[in-house]
Amino acid sequence: MRAGPLHEPDGDLPLRREPPAVKPPLGWAAAGPVRLVATDLDGTLLQPDGTVSERTVEAVQAAREAGILVVPVTGRPPRATWEVAQGAGLGPLGACANGAAVVDVVSMEVTELETIEVPLATTLVKGLRQSFPGTLFAVEGVDSFDYEAGFFETERLWDGAVNEVEDIMDTLVAASMKLIARRPGSSVRDLLAHLSDGHAGRQSAISVTSSGLDWVEIAAAGISKAYGTRRLCDLLNVDSAQVVAVGDYYNDLPLLAWASRTAAPANALPEILTMVDVVVPPNSEDGVAQLLEAIVEGQASQG
Repeated sequence: MRAGPLHEPDGDLPLRREPPAVKPPLGWAAAGPVRLVATDLDGTLLQPDGTVSERTVEAVQAAREAGILVVPVTGRPPRATWEVAQGAGLGPLGACANGAAVVDVVSMEVTELETIEVPLATTLVKGLRQSFPGTLFAVEGVDSFDYEAGFFETERLWDGAVNEVEDIMDTLVAASMKLIARRPGSSVRDLLAHLSDGHAGRQSAISVTSSGLDWVEIAAAGISKAYGTRRLCDLLNVDSAQVVAVGDYYNDLPLLAWASRTAAPANALPEILTMVDVVVPPNSEDGVAQLLEAIVEGQASQG
């Protein structure tokens, strides 16, 4: 089904959409053309049910035809990114696992990988078990997700190599992209604050964030969506001033702080909404698609 409002047809004229309600700030045009839109997926580009709307597919295609790349920059692991990224026409590259993995969306390959070292992950698990009793752990690898019993409080609906283990310490490997922690009954804010205060040790050696679920994700120092997007710009020969970044949650904060042109859907966290240049309609109303349409239209009018 086509998303977004439509005009009623006049005679035999085809249906056509209302013009996008989004209007990028005037300063964006003065900064030069946009060549790359780095967008979060869940809560941002995708519908609330995780699907890609027809309007989004059309907007991404129009952007690419106008010379604007639309790339996924997501907390998802690569294996959970391929289908939606290809379905939306994103790419050719992307950043997964909050910047830990640079991927080729077309060939479905991981081309660069930054992992968390086993001794560091071991120290963190021991530290959190002592300082934040009741914390449960999971480990995200390129091809697997291992979790301790009780980590999921509701039925897991994921497909793929997802494995329950007795002790996460037995599954820590060199190829782990991130260590994940949650404590039933505690909020993400509580755990983020606890880790930010250095209670688990090795604070300077880690990056801590959350992707929208009730857990926190720990990666090696310096790894973030900003890091992953910088790598994409290097590989695609795009200047950082030519990037528009779009996101909605904690893990998008570094990217939005780095980018010179920023946007967020109206459903984003309040702290996100206060820091971006423009707030677009929520993901349920194809806000990112409307932003892409407006960028393409604006650049076309400027020649």
